[in-house]
Amino acid sequence: MPSQPWAHILLVAALPVVELRGAIPFGVHLGVPVLEATLLAILGNMAPIPVLYYILLPAVRYFKRTRLFRQVVERIVARSERKAERIRRFGFWGLAVFVAIPLPGTGAWTGCLIALLLGYSLRLTFLSLALGTVGAGIIVGLLTALAVA
Repeated sequence: MPSQPWAHILLVAALPVVELRGAIPFGVHLGVPVLEATLLAILGNMAPIPVLYYILLPAVRYFKRTRLFRQVVERIVARSERKAERIRRFGFWGLAVFVAIPLPGTGAWTGCLIALLLGYSLRLTFLSLALGTVGAGIIVGLLTALAVA
């Protein structure tokens, strides 16, 4: 693991499930100011999106064919498809708001899968997820600042 706190924040924010919701408080715990931790977490959370856009669906298709991961992947995809149906009505902004809500399962990784299920281009996906990630970063950053104050 890198020895610099900023590198830790970037790496934690890039992880699925944890994303920036865990990276910001983690960064503050490491002694990084809230604003800096928030900016690093936003960058770290957005970094994997272009790669995910191209590998997520092929990976899902592959893992659906394996005995070990089939059930887990099918559950994740089914949940994402249900969310995608609700988001479809609101389009680009619906996806951005979905990602901005700092709850488990509403981050950039799930947002990317939903964008793929909805047929969004990389540009539209990235812009929508960027807006949502910034929104989530602001919310989590403010909550973290209030918690340490």
